[in-house]
Amino acid sequence: MNKKEFGRWGEERAAEYLKNRGYRIVERNYRVSRGEIDLIVEKGDYLVFVEVKTRKSFFHGLPQEAVDFRKQNKLRQIANYYLLQNKTMKKMRFDVLCINIKNNKGKIEHYIDAF
Repeated sequence: MNKKEFGRWGEERAAEYLKNRGYRIVERNYRVSRGEIDLIVEKGDYLVFVEVKTRKSFFHGLPQEAVDFRKQNKLRQIANYYLLQNKTMKKMRFDVLCINIKNNKGKIEHYIDAF
């Protein structure tokens, strides 16, 4: 599995995880010229923009560490564009969902309202 396939595999696991917890998938891989948001989901009054990070090892650090200040700003800009384009007035938040693979098992950590 190459890097892109591995990332898509992680996003699939994340979508399943969220659906099983009552979230409704609105968009997958929402892309604009500025970048991409992995998942956009709804639950209750919230529209949630989800960044998914999948890792096989911690050689390059923890997955949540990859969502640094620069990445957060980029995600905010893309989310604002989405809100304007779709004219939605829902509350919004940003979640980070990390999938750590060890011995072919995935451990999921869900950081709600991460930034």
